[in-house]
Amino acid sequence: MSRRKIGYAYSKAYTSICDLLPSNIGRASLVDGLISAYDLQSQCDQIIPPSFASKAQLVSFHDSDFISFLLGEEVELDEDDSDDNDSSRSILEQEPDHDDRDRKLQARFGVEFDCPRFQGLDKYIQAVAGTTLSCARFLSQESAGVEQRIAVNWHGGRHHAGKERCSGFCYVNDIVLGILELRKQFDKVMYIDLDLHHGDGVEKAFAHSNKVLNLSIHRFDRGFFPGTGNSKHNGKGKGEGFTINVGLRSGLSDASHRRVVEEVVLPAYRKFRPDVVVLQCGADGLARDPAKEWNLTTRGLGDLILDIIGWGSQPCLLLGGGGYNHSDAARLWCYVLACLTVGRQQVEKWDLIPENAESIDEFADDGFAFYVENEKRSVPDRNLQDEYLERIIEYSLGRLDLIAEDS
Repeated sequence: MSRRKIGYAYSKAYTSICDLLPSNIGRASLVDGLISAYDLQSQCDQIIPPSFASKAQLVSFHDSDFISFLLGEEVELDEDDSDDNDSSRSILEQEPDHDDRDRKLQARFGVEFDCPRFQGLDKYIQAVAGTTLSCARFLSQESAGVEQRIAVNWHGGRHHAGKERCSGFCYVNDIVLGILELRKQFDKVMYIDLDLHHGDGVEKAFAHSNKVLNLSIHRFDRGFFPGTGNSKHNGKGKGEGFTINVGLRSGLSDASHRRVVEEVVLPAYRKFRPDVVVLQCGADGLARDPAKEWNLTTRGLGDLILDIIGWGSQPCLLLGGGGYNHSDAARLWCYVLACLTVGRQQVEKWDLIPENAESIDEFADDGFAFYVENEKRSVPDRNLQDEYLERIIEYSLGRLDLIAEDS
């Protein structure tokens, strides 16, 4: 009998390294601790051992000097790093001291502001990227009697990082590296981004490709980070039509979100017919996230993720992403993994979070409940105003005509 084979990327050392990320300090322990409390790791078919990406693997996409800087290696300044008025200074004065030199390199590579340097950064980027690569290799294996392979790395999904610059809490783009690895085995990859923010780094990396269908559902407005993801942007060159951006307004509800997935993403999936799906499951669209932009619930977003996985039997790579209410991000990702392993019927019976959950005090404000009552906020879904949702769905469907049948 054919079945799913689920691999979960996990080790205590990997969790500790991911806990260091400044934007999400301690989140990894909360996620893996909740999953452990329900004994879900043992319900997976395989624990995928996290690994450290080599420099050679990292520079298969990223700029070599950029990676060297993140790894703490010596990097030379170039002309672009010089101050505008350097030409008027003497040669001696133009020699930067160490602090000034480091400041210029940090600015060049985006290691500042929302992406500060931190102790353990070198190990962090190697671990996150290497583990997503391990998940991609897991999906490339063949097993008799297995209909669908699913790999999960909740600490990956860093979709903003560019080729030579950090951005939006993302230091390296493990998604791009994972897709490049999958392309060694699979012809066509469909990347679906459910994060609140546009997956700009991934889109830019594959804008010219007709082998990677890049579909992002995100909040879009003037001044909203990262400022990209306009619905009119649909790829370049032979990749024209293989980028689909669904830019949405604030207050997005579960019902509106489901409409977009069912009426845009599913038709795109059916037309493209991918050999493998990569799904970024950012949790910052949940109603209680500090961003306070969308109004999604754990069950609503979780069930959509599960539906997408169930559209076909192609392998799926599940990655995390944003999510700054750590307890709600842990609930979401635990819910998805639990439904995949022990089944939705059993998960629906869950009540209080097990007492052995790591950092259980983080759930105290909700009475230690797994399912939170009144999870939604009392905010309007602005996508329902002036028929915006209908118009963006209709426009996005029109973009599907650009997807070549013989890609």
